[in-house]
Amino acid sequence: MDFNFNFNFNFSFWTVTTVTLLGLFIYYMKNPEKFEKLIALISKYLKIIFKKFDYSYIKFDLQGKINDYLKKVSKKVKHIDIRKINIKWIRPEDQEIKDYIENGELIIRLKKGENQNENIVIASMAFISCAFLKKAKSYVSKSQRESIDLYACYDLLKEEKSEILDQFVQDFMKEKMDDIKIAEYFEKYHEVDKVGLFYPVFIQELTFLGEKVFAIKRDSQKIYEEVTSLTNYLFKYSQRKLNEETISDFNGHYCKFALRIIGKKFKIDNLGKKTYTNNLERLPKDFETVYLIGSTGNKEFIGEVFNTCANRCNLLKMTDEHYKAKIKDRNGNEFEVDAYMLIARSNKVVVYHQ
Repeated sequence: MDFNFNFNFNFSFWTVTTVTLLGLFIYYMKNPEKFEKLIALISKYLKIIFKKFDYSYIKFDLQGKINDYLKKVSKKVKHIDIRKINIKWIRPEDQEIKDYIENGELIIRLKKGENQNENIVIASMAFISCAFLKKAKSYVSKSQRESIDLYACYDLLKEEKSEILDQFVQDFMKEKMDDIKIAEYFEKYHEVDKVGLFYPVFIQELTFLGEKVFAIKRDSQKIYEEVTSLTNYLFKYSQRKLNEETISDFNGHYCKFALRIIGKKFKIDNLGKKTYTNNLERLPKDFETVYLIGSTGNKEFIGEVFNTCANRCNLLKMTDEHYKAKIKDRNGNEFEVDAYMLIARSNKVVVYHQ
């Protein structure tokens, strides 16, 4: 009995240990940004004894935070050029060396500062400037470009410690927000983001726009006006009250898309999916993207609507996601809902650079 007990105990211990280690290995292989955070945590304590670990702590702390954010955004926005970032150290006496992209990896050249909050803010802003709308930002106005960078960086840092966000406000945001145009754009982005449309619709449409205008003849004034119209359209859409009718099609020169809310119980119960499929089939032939939005509970129904008309409308599913959204009731008061969005793209779209 003693022999069997010891054998079973040892066998179980090694089995559990092996399975646990294998599980951790697979988890970190699938989530390398989490492994970077683990290395940063270990280095944080080792640097107390060994000063050389200070560089490792700063590097992996920065990479873990930004790569985690990039992974989340990449699920919402397709065709982002950058898959991850890598911090490379340069000497304090070196002249400013530009960041660059290599094989989908953004190399950020950074001089080590004693203030880690400042390191995080500088690296985050460098990442945002390079990662988002690399093609489109060459053709939008300065206030549009800077306001997008400012809001995206704010969104990246808002969940961090308050002193990091304070550092960002002092180093970047305070001065930029003195520009009334940037401040107005920023406030509109915030409202659009509340209803869950900033990344999957606004940033996505500007990404598509960049693919169309990159390296070809274009009208910069027309692009500026279209981005302004797109911002105002989505802001107005974000202010709609529950069951309030609003314009749900954007028919610009570069951006052509439709937003469809699928959720009215009367329509679903009494009219079924036919009323929605008919609506989609009546869209102009040159429309490029369709965003089907509803509550999480209507996910299956939304999928049926898409599947029914996908072939007839020449639509391909790009992605779908669950998210939290703050919408307004009939009195204009905000409340949070569990939302679902299915994004479909026309297979007839022509782009000049992807």
